[in-house]
Amino acid sequence: MLQRIAPLPVSAEAFTDPRTRALLSHPGSTTCLLEHLLNDRLTVSALEVSRAAVGRTCPEAAAPLGLPADAPVLVRRTTLGIARRHVSRNLVLAPLGRLPWAERLLRSCAAPLGPQLPQPHHRRPLGLGVDAWSPGRAAACRWYLIIDPGSAQPALFIRETFNPQLFDPATSSRSPMESA
Repeated sequence: MLQRIAPLPVSAEAFTDPRTRALLSHPGSTTCLLEHLLNDRLTVSALEVSRAAVGRTCPEAAAPLGLPADAPVLVRRTTLGIARRHVSRNLVLAPLGRLPWAERLLRSCAAPLGPQLPQPHHRRPLGLGVDAWSPGRAAACRWYLIIDPGSAQPALFIRETFNPQLFDPATSSRSPMESA
């Protein structure tokens, strides 16, 4: 597994590529926007669906989900791709026992998550910035919550990291990979 750089917060305006800025600041479905930008349908590949403690999987997700670090979550790691090329890597966490629809959604990896979310739903942005794509290679990323429309509880924590060959992670300030 890649050694992660803790996501380094950066504002969307700091990214020099207009497509990267548009992707990171988009308030709606990432899947729909990626398909539009790339003019192709995305496929999903499941890397992992498992149970783990939130603090061991993604410590920065515990507080937004309202969970202690040892709380169990369902973990879904996937890639979205086109023509044998990875477009994004995605980590999605759902608190176990909170919302059955969220757990069902994470266990099914037949299609990208975005179009399957309940409508309407609310996305609460938590941050965006730069993370690792591969050793020594920076990538733009964003993370947010999906809020359950019925209970107003956090249903899903999502972190998306985008292929730097498709979405340039360069920022107007010094590269976060250089300062790491």
